[in-house]
Amino acid sequence: MKIIRTLLALMMGLTTAAADLNGICKPNSVPGNRNDWIVLKEMTPGCLTDFITKDGVEVHILKLLFSPGIYPIVNLNVTGANPSILIITSTSTQTFHVMVFDNPAVILYVTNGTSVNFLQPTTRDLVQKQVATSTEGDSELLKWATDEFRGVTSFTTVLDPRTITFTGMKDSHLPSSCDLQLELPSEKPLIELDTSSNDLKSCYNEHPGEELHIINIPDDVRIRNVSVHLLHESKVVLRGPPDTQWKIHANHEIKLLSNNHIFFNNLLMHPRMAISDDLEDITRKAFPYFHSTSVTSYSVIHLNISAVQLCIGKITSSTAPPEVEHTTSAPSSPSIPFHMQLYSSPDYTSPLDPSSKVHSNKRVYAEISSETFGEISFIIKVRSCRVHSMQLERNMPFKEEMCFMKDCPKRLSFSFELLQDLPSTSWELECAVQLCHEVINFCLNETKVKRNLQVIKSDIPSPNQCFKFGLLAVLGIAFGGFMIGVLLTGVLWFIKIRTGHPTSMGSTAAELSVLSISGCPCGLTKRQPVPTHQSPSENSSASASIGSTQSTPTSSMA
Repeated sequence: MKIIRTLLALMMGLTTAAADLNGICKPNSVPGNRNDWIVLKEMTPGCLTDFITKDGVEVHILKLLFSPGIYPIVNLNVTGANPSILIITSTSTQTFHVMVFDNPAVILYVTNGTSVNFLQPTTRDLVQKQVATSTEGDSELLKWATDEFRGVTSFTTVLDPRTITFTGMKDSHLPSSCDLQLELPSEKPLIELDTSSNDLKSCYNEHPGEELHIINIPDDVRIRNVSVHLLHESKVVLRGPPDTQWKIHANHEIKLLSNNHIFFNNLLMHPRMAISDDLEDITRKAFPYFHSTSVTSYSVIHLNISAVQLCIGKITSSTAPPEVEHTTSAPSSPSIPFHMQLYSSPDYTSPLDPSSKVHSNKRVYAEISSETFGEISFIIKVRSCRVHSMQLERNMPFKEEMCFMKDCPKRLSFSFELLQDLPSTSWELECAVQLCHEVINFCLNETKVKRNLQVIKSDIPSPNQCFKFGLLAVLGIAFGGFMIGVLLTGVLWFIKIRTGHPTSMGSTAAELSVLSISGCPCGLTKRQPVPTHQSPSENSSASASIGSTQSTPTSSMA
């Protein structure tokens, strides 16, 4: 009996576990680390002050971190920055590449031990100096910069950056000295960031009733400090590695379950129970605890950084905290210079100058090129093309052409037949293009490349054009042909009676064949060729006639 009870309990446990897993949605990677129910942001050491040198120059330190498997290439835009000294440092052991949209008022420094390759769309030489005797820690670098320049304006640490834009904006009432503390670098008013982080997997279900959110940080992740903003009354499971601390900010009722210490509005709450990072163990303990059978959202975080911030709940303009709202608008990065050349032939050997006129029924070939950047191999991607003329605008379909040369520009071809019936002849062809690195799926900002051209209407008739006959015309032609045939037959019969000699119709018929409508290439019947060889009966009569003609002179001579 005891064995039966044990088996029943085991079966009930398996059934409960299966039901629990059925109540969990399958998490997927979240681009940008945010969706409708959760926002994940990294927190890194940094500072922002009001320091400016006596010469009116700001001093910024930029520390770049790269995760394993991330190709280290950064798009750095300092065109909108104030006069500055920008110190770049990194703990990465591999060389990383920085494409710089330059500003003559910004001087770039590089710390000892940092291997960086600058790619520059402009022609001005960059100033690169080895400035620090040691890069063993942030504090040492901060001390060196403070001693060297009498202060530091900002210190920013960025993980897996794609684009970094300095805006030149500053808040007032800032501290005068840089004290490193955890911050959200994406919220700095001085800088705008676009990162390639894709470290959040999440899913959510829309269902009535009280919300239940589960946050799972696996044990092999470095996160130890999590700041949480809960936007609604809800039940929350916070599961993290040992020694993880959660800091929750909320002004409404929250029901919590965690295996870690939690500071709820600065009030310490101790762990409730041990929970592993296994999904089955989480559901087996969370569902009975909250008397639930399904979740509103389930999220797994793999971001390998010491501190992060989470915002959980249905995010709207009225519920989002200040950290979630985007309050700073930075100028967009300048465009990579592109050039478009038009050609009249598919071999790209006959360039068209701007004054050339293009027939609307002729295909035009285009070649789009840009600068090269040394060892970094980029390709040009064409997103779309349009044509503009005064108040008119049309999408312009294009066809990509093949090219087998090394470092070949982007090749396209266009047909302007859609402009045939439009009144304008002067058009501007504009294509949206990007410079991309396919291996790492990295693209620079989209830019426009334009070219003016004249498109003229084509009125050249088709070489196979045929006359179109109506029913009355066809009947008239048929009746006329019949009458010509009757008259011709009568004339030939009259000639035969008067002369007694037969008359061949071949030559006459051949001459009249030009009147046949079968001469039109689009006709239903093809014109038959006139025979060049006579029939056997005609050959025999002809031979006899020739023979008698030749025998007469012979007999008379005899």
